[in-house]
Amino acid sequence: MSSQEAALNAAEQLLRQGEAEQTLPQLLQYCGKNLCDARAWFLLGVAYHQTKKLENALQAVEHVLMLEPRHLQARSTKGAVLHDLGRLQEAIQVYRKALHLAPGDAQLLVNLAIVMERAGDSLGALERYNLALKHHPEFPSALLNRGSLLLKLGRLHEALDTHHLLTQLQPAWDIAHYNHGESLLALSRWQEALAAYQRALELRPRFAQALFGTALALSMLRRFDEARQALDSAHATDPLVVEFCIRNAALTGANELRQVMPEVIYLLRRAHELGNCDWTNYAEFVADFETLAARPIEHPNALSEPALVYAALSLPLADTTRMTLATNAALATVAALPAPQTPFPYLPGRPGKKLRIGYVSPEFGMHPIGRLTRQLYALHDRSQFEVYGYALQSGDGSAIRREIEQGCDHFRLLAGIDDPAAAALIHADSIDILVNLGGYITHARNGIFALQPAPIQASYNGFPGSIGASFMHYFITDAVCSPPGQETQFTEQLVYLPHSCMIYNNRETISARPVTRARFGLPQQGFVFCCFNNSYKIEPLIFAAWMNILQRTPGSVLWLSGKNEMMAANLRAEAELRGVAGSRLIFADFLPDIAEHLARYRLADLFLDTLHFNAITTAADALWAGLPVLSCPGSTFVSRWASSMLKAVGLDELIADNLDHYQQLACDLASNHGELARLKARLATNRMSRPLFDTQRNVGDIETAYLTMWQRHLSGGRPMSFSVAAGRADA
Repeated sequence: MSSQEAALNAAEQLLRQGEAEQTLPQLLQYCGKNLCDARAWFLLGVAYHQTKKLENALQAVEHVLMLEPRHLQARSTKGAVLHDLGRLQEAIQVYRKALHLAPGDAQLLVNLAIVMERAGDSLGALERYNLALKHHPEFPSALLNRGSLLLKLGRLHEALDTHHLLTQLQPAWDIAHYNHGESLLALSRWQEALAAYQRALELRPRFAQALFGTALALSMLRRFDEARQALDSAHATDPLVVEFCIRNAALTGANELRQVMPEVIYLLRRAHELGNCDWTNYAEFVADFETLAARPIEHPNALSEPALVYAALSLPLADTTRMTLATNAALATVAALPAPQTPFPYLPGRPGKKLRIGYVSPEFGMHPIGRLTRQLYALHDRSQFEVYGYALQSGDGSAIRREIEQGCDHFRLLAGIDDPAAAALIHADSIDILVNLGGYITHARNGIFALQPAPIQASYNGFPGSIGASFMHYFITDAVCSPPGQETQFTEQLVYLPHSCMIYNNRETISARPVTRARFGLPQQGFVFCCFNNSYKIEPLIFAAWMNILQRTPGSVLWLSGKNEMMAANLRAEAELRGVAGSRLIFADFLPDIAEHLARYRLADLFLDTLHFNAITTAADALWAGLPVLSCPGSTFVSRWASSMLKAVGLDELIADNLDHYQQLACDLASNHGELARLKARLATNRMSRPLFDTQRNVGDIETAYLTMWQRHLSGGRPMSFSVAAGRADA
């Protein structure tokens, strides 16, 4: 063996050990003198790649391919470098050309699949993993990646089979056992998942992901103290990995989970499963939620996670429990602010000047909040009001975002600015009334409001419940959403608008394109009940009522939103248990075109509302499109919102007294086509004459509310509940 060959062998060995920095200088020197040594240049490319010098790595492997065009390792490395540079389509082409030279090369197929997966072609990636396994059935990385992709695609049983096979073939591979645990966890097989994670930890004790998985499994088994220990160990091992795991743990609001503790993980993950309509041990879960969430802030393990406040809306919980959750979250928000905090000095009112209204929202764009309020900002009376918009997220490029920005006199982006700086900016703008359009929805930032940058702070239209905070002064509602007796559900003072607290964009267009039942998989004949609510709002009690309605209405179907395969399978199974063929549930695809989406409502006959968490935007859309909505109000704001809309559009008879009445009304309308036609005709007439869709009038009512708040502030009075009188147009 020559000295040069020995030197290259030594360099290759160092690269295999990850010691690229050590060998890079020697390889550079050697390649400078040996321009035609393909092996040396390839090793140089690998060294550059390992040291993240990607452009240099690309040049080196391209030099190899100039010398030896059929060099498969160089082609594979070039694809990997292009992938790391984010040049995904080029990487795909490199791998495809390499596969022309070696069609059955499993590693090339896996590498191509990885890039395709990152580029968003999940099914194409899966096809390549399958092809790699066709050529090499036991190829470890193909099995590993195939299982992970199937997990992401929600094909859980296939993922489990793949990961289980990998553990049999590679019993000493810690990653294989960890991924096996992930599949079991996704299938709610907590005890088996725990065993898989434990096996991974036996092989690698400081495996942070497996420690976190252990904490998840123990949390779901309600072994909270043990789960706490596992979480502490995971965090001590690698806090960055734990943060990544939290964001990917299938938790409601997990992308910004603020309170990482086993009880929170348990409740949020189970709430996430409710989005799949998995009602296993539903009553037990509701009881657990009630018990755990009712802990006051003084309790050592009190829950103050904001995502829980939203998750609680769709559950049958006590009012006191909801209030405890909201109050705890608000107190935690204040406690998390950097100290010390100097109160903002308030200047006296500006006589003769316009009232400055600031709207703070995480969803100024293609989101229900953006859709509903898009006209609000521009319609304000500029002789009395100056409008500021404060966006908590960057724009989504939608027409809605552009319209909102143009509708404000001043528009500020608060993304990337911390709460104290954001509050200081708002105070510097001398905002008189700051309106919270976020509350406890994802990406909201109540910390800004906790700093009280404005003298008056009000909640409106974003979160359908109390913030539970002393720093929020008013909550804008109406007498239907908040009848007498509901005051105790709020820490805020209540402002009652005269019609409905709902606001809608009455310029929303409905496609004139003909729509057919066949296009959307609906039967040509038969009554179509519809509910396009989010699936987490569907719970056993209302679903049982729906199944009773279907049983009493021969030939009818229920049209639901979403093509989540797990949700659809669960609901069809639940229907069968209640004596209804699963095929009578039809699931609608998401339609990004709002006009087309609204047009398809006209294929349905009656919209059936959910119980604890009403349809909001979906109910308004249905009514706007001419589809009557049947609702059964409960005792909370969010369970009465649809009733408020029905009253404001003059369809009071579609507000049921109780669930039995709800079912009877649905069946009566399904069998009495004349009465249903009369309701639809009245809705068509009332649509533009009643207050619900009179956006300008509703903005005027909101303005009256703001002026009343401000006059009370100027007079030195504390915030107090009040009602806004109906304007002249309503006389």
